[in-house]
Amino acid sequence: MSKPAKRRDIFKRLNTHYRLVFIDDVSLQEVASFRLTMRKLYILFSSIFVFVIVVTVAILLLTPLKYYIPGYAGGSDRREIIQLKHTVDSLADLTAAQEAFYNNMRDVISGDVKTKRDTAMLDMKRVNQEAMNNLVPMNDEIKKGALQPAKK
Repeated sequence: MSKPAKRRDIFKRLNTHYRLVFIDDVSLQEVASFRLTMRKLYILFSSIFVFVIVVTVAILLLTPLKYYIPGYAGGSDRREIIQLKHTVDSLADLTAAQEAFYNNMRDVISGDVKTKRDTAMLDMKRVNQEAMNNLVPMNDEIKKGALQPAKK
């Protein structure tokens, strides 16, 4: 079949009339009868679908249910959430610092102080020499002291 023939066939089927009859099984009486076409059924189901979507959206947007939609929070709610997050973060940091302080104090009281030992050994000869140098003024200091009264 060519495309125009298929198209005509589809439009014919859309306009073909059908009868929907409801019959009571007990008395075999006709309860209801409807004369329908495929086009009318398509329009009916499309209208019902659109109506259900519109009602659902209206219920969600016009009632407090909208607050349960993720990401719907207003501007003030967002600011409040950010402020609360900062508060929680600072409280978590404070708790961690207090816990570290408590652990350090517990170690000091129990005598389990962990100290870092200096890996560079002191040269005692050098330490003694520095101590002696601090007791006696340096040559430069003596010269400055001697020259100052002469300048006046």
